[in-house]
Amino acid sequence: TPDATTPDATAPDATVAVDAAPPDGGSPDGGAPRDAGASGDAAVPPTDAGDDEGWYVPPVRACAPSGDVCAAPAVSGLVASYRKDAWLPDYDEAGTAPTVGGRLQIAGTAAASGTVTRVLVDGVDPEDIYTPSEGPPPFDWYHVWPREAVAGEPLWVAFHSRDAKWDGLADAELVVETTGGDALRGRFPVATTPVPLTYVTTDADRAELLVHLQNRDGRAHTLRRLRVNARDVTAQACLGATELAPGEATLLRVPFCSVAAAGDAWTVAVDFDDAPTAVGVGRVLPERFIVEAWPSGSDCAFPGANDANFERHRRAGFDTLYMYWGGSGRCGFDGATMANVTAPATPELNILVGDDFLQRPSPETAITDPSAIVGFLTGDESDGEIDDEDGIPRPAKKADDARRLWSMYPGLPVYNGGKTNKNVGAFAGMTDVQGMDLYIAACAPHITRFGSHPPIDGAFDYLRNTRENHMPSPTWLYAQGLSGVWNQERPLIGGEIHVQPDPQEILLQAFHAIAAGAKGLMWFQTSLEEADHAPRRWDAIADANWMVRAVRERLRVGDPTGAATASGAVLVEAIRAGDAIVVPVVNHDTTATVDDFACAASFVSEGSVPHWELATITSDVEVSVPPDFGVRDVFEVTPRGVAEVRPSVSGRRVRLRAPLSNATPVRLFVLAADEAARGDALAALAARP
Repeated sequence: TPDATTPDATAPDATVAVDAAPPDGGSPDGGAPRDAGASGDAAVPPTDAGDDEGWYVPPVRACAPSGDVCAAPAVSGLVASYRKDAWLPDYDEAGTAPTVGGRLQIAGTAAASGTVTRVLVDGVDPEDIYTPSEGPPPFDWYHVWPREAVAGEPLWVAFHSRDAKWDGLADAELVVETTGGDALRGRFPVATTPVPLTYVTTDADRAELLVHLQNRDGRAHTLRRLRVNARDVTAQACLGATELAPGEATLLRVPFCSVAAAGDAWTVAVDFDDAPTAVGVGRVLPERFIVEAWPSGSDCAFPGANDANFERHRRAGFDTLYMYWGGSGRCGFDGATMANVTAPATPELNILVGDDFLQRPSPETAITDPSAIVGFLTGDESDGEIDDEDGIPRPAKKADDARRLWSMYPGLPVYNGGKTNKNVGAFAGMTDVQGMDLYIAACAPHITRFGSHPPIDGAFDYLRNTRENHMPSPTWLYAQGLSGVWNQERPLIGGEIHVQPDPQEILLQAFHAIAAGAKGLMWFQTSLEEADHAPRRWDAIADANWMVRAVRERLRVGDPTGAATASGAVLVEAIRAGDAIVVPVVNHDTTATVDDFACAASFVSEGSVPHWELATITSDVEVSVPPDFGVRDVFEVTPRGVAEVRPSVSGRRVRLRAPLSNATPVRLFVLAADEAARGDALAALAARP
């Protein structure tokens, strides 16, 4: 992705209102007024789902974690889950479909303490990645964590391989040698489970581990035992459901034995009576949901470089900026000062460190204050090819970068960006956080072949596919913002044509990321020149940011469940958190579409650029409430407040009516267990400048 910066936030004063209706404005390109998306340019139609009074959906069962987790019995042996790469056969993308091999996550308990010196997986040292050979290398990447094993503590190994042998093995041997002896030695199963872990995270104060899983099978499965860090915590955990019907998702909550630190290893294994064990491994990450911009380099949108441009980003709801560690000579600052001095002293400024960091002198000592660092990028759109020209897998090199960063700054996440659906599975898991971008508007370049322009739901499909490959770890996902790289030079007609997404396309793609399960909303790109050219587009970015900020902690701890349906050409999801279900609703009913041929023929004037236009419809949305959840409050998040919602309730189904249009392409509902979610949303939106 090219160098970039951020636009300008000129939203009116924030209020906590039930249906804000700002005045109509002109079109983004300066022409006649038109339907402009839910960016404050049109009133939000009220939601009226029914006339039920005094409704309440009580939980069928209540649960609170209890007991002494530290006293839970230890369980020996290795457990593992094998997952095949997920990909999208309906998208005409170059490359070979990933039909053989996949990723394995193996969890155990260290039998010895010491520094890891060698790993053998089925007799093969993963360091053989770096020895070119005939055919695919034995592994694309591998990790063992922690590198300093502690006897009695969790220790895990993960890797990805394109070797077809893994599709036929029932089990294999793992050996992890350390300076103090063998920390792991034994056999692990090679089996996929129909009830995978979809997301694992910690609550806000790191008192509990939250484990999401879903039955992807056509028949029910019974949960028998839950193991966390190789201890049987079934008796101490809160099990949302133990009998999982086909398609059903559930949330398991486990108190920590002791306070975990960022960077600590975690392992989870869920045993079933009639299905292979679901296993997940990872590192404890800081509890934050970022709203990030990749700002245009010409904007210099950092305090001290251009205070006004930074303030416009802050007002638009951004709290994180991507920054090359080398800084910007033209902007007059260096990355070390910005990250270590300026950002920690500046509210609403966090830094995603650029992928030039490890190439700079002395990265081991470069960060003296990590408080404003959200993580490190190892590469953007890294997955165009899996192997380098020398036959060495690209993911192996990125995994090496991750391990080096983990050793230097173990409490900070490492992130990698992707662009494909066929290759991303080979990369997913090599870093803490995986990303993806695919844009459907403004005739942006796309990974699919010419003539097969992504459909209106293309961004969602790619983002969700990334989540499927990377789960149970988090994703930070891109939405399409404003970037000069999409503009077209037409000297014969007087210069540059601004080719940018319109407000409805901006909002739609932002909520594609949310519905796909993003744990961070990222924008490529922000350009204040484009914001000034068409302020309503910038307003749409700001509206999306503030709506997300109103529920972002619930999005961070929650996970898509598939427990919502909607009538019509509408995308809907139910994102289950502990005390709320967040329901994004996205209009996909098009009256005008975009394709490659229209794009190729259209760059005559700005008004000729094709855009996705959306129909005016009303969708009936239904959310199935899980048995361990009670609904006492339903409201809608709007760009500047919350709107009251009258639901229709039938048993454990909550029904809402969602008017949608080009002016209001998205809605964001919340089903809450108590008043806390509404209070947090109001507080977040009240902070909007």
